[in-house]
Formats: sequence, C-alpha cells, structure tokens
Amino acid sequence: MQAIVKQKRAPGLTVTSVPKPSPGPGEVLIAVRHAGVCGTDVHIADWNAWAEGRIKPPVVVGHEFAGEIVAVGGAVSELKSGQLVTAEGHIVCGHCLQCRTGNSHICRNTRIIGVDRDGAFAEYIAMPATNVLPLDGIPTTVGAVMDPMGNAFHTVLSAEIPGSTVLVVGCGPIGCFAVGIARAAGAAKVIASDVNATRLELARRMGAHVTVNAATDDVVRAVLDETAGEGTDVVCEMSGVPSALHQA
Repeated sequence: MQAIVKQKRAPGLTVTSVPKPSPGPGEVLIAVRHAGVCGTDVHIADWNAWAEGRIKPPVVVGHEFAGEIVAVGGAVSELKSGQLVTAEGHIVCGHCLQCRTGNSHICRNTRIIGVDRDGAFAEYIAMPATNVLPLDGIPTTVGAVMDPMGNAFHTVLSAEIPGSTVLVVGCGPIGCFAVGIARAAGAAKVIASDVNATRLELARRMGAHVTVNAATDDVVRAVLDETAGEGTDVVCEMSGVPSALHQA
C-alpha cells in the first residue's frame, strides 16, 4: 500500500510503498478515507528538536483520520466491516497502575500512532478495537478532525460555561473549535484573540461575539472594556505562546 513515511533522521517525508497491515486479535483494519494534518506532523516533516528526540524512523506519520472498517480480528464483537469510524490515537497498555486505576490517559506506556508506531497517512491502518469509535452518520471529513475537536471539547467543558464570559486565546483549529463549543454550551459572550486576521474571521464564523487582534490591540484592555471592567469567567489558552499565557 502507499503511505507517507518519515524514512530518515532529516527534513522531509516520502510517499512510498509499505506492507499492508493485518488486524490481530482485538484489532480492526480501517481503510483511511480522510486524514487531518496536525502541527505534530509538520514538526516531524521539518525534523525539529522535538522530532529529533522522539521519532525513530522509519515510521508512517499521521494520527488524525477517519475511514471504513474492512476487516475484523479475532475477539472483536462490537465492531463490524463496513462501519465508518474514527479512532483515539493514543494506544495504552491496559495493565500499568494508571490503566488499572482508571487513569489510562496518563498510561506510562502510551504509544501514539504516527509518532511511536505507524500512523494514518496510509491506505490502511490497524487499530485496537477499544480505540475505535463509530461515526454514526457523521461524515469522514468531520470524523477525521475528532482528535483536535476532542481536545477543545474537554478544555472548554472542564469549566462552567452556561451564562459565562469566555476568552479563547489562539484561534488555530483547536481554538476555533473551542469558540464553537463555548457558544453551543451556552456562553453568554465569547471573546477570541489571535494575531492572524484570517483566523479571527474564522473565529467570528464559529460564533465569537468579539474578536481582538493581539498584534495591534491590547487584549487585556479590550477584554476589560467588553466586560465593564469585570474580566472573563473562563479563559481557554489554546496557543501555547508564553505571552498568551501571561495574558490569560
């Protein structure tokens, strides 16, 4: 099958032929229909310092995807061929202390597809059935971005949103998702800030009541002006930029 592979410890990716995986016990084989490009994939392609210390080529990259189950391994009963699905890309061991106490999100043996093992920029990917989520009528174009959507969902809904004023700092894809989720969850006012006018327009389209360009305006002053000096109830820092953290 064809796949996009990080073949060596240097910048660049290669489209090449790799063996088609087979589903083992407890796994399903998924034909990838759509995939999303994450900043992690860009780091791997560029071969930055993080990639240098983490990636062990050769590896098929990509972790955001959706597709159709085409084969089912043994001991899988809840999934079947023909289903459209997406998958959680963090594969946990299931037997460490964290996994056994219901904290598998901090499993010490986590392996990430497209990083620690072959990923989704390929015609097919084999995944543990426990990581696979049926889309139930959701198109694969949307299913492919469930990973970053989930990030935004859990970030926003960790706070009390109904009736609140929410500031989203950073309007990349996850930030824009956060804007839409805050609106859907009942925020009274959503303010979004970024340094990119195009991203701010996307935030407006996602439902931001107010947008602030941090490249030209004082974000803190703008927020205070919009809230009669009260500030916001919730801040979702979605950029990771040190200056944005200080603003938050």
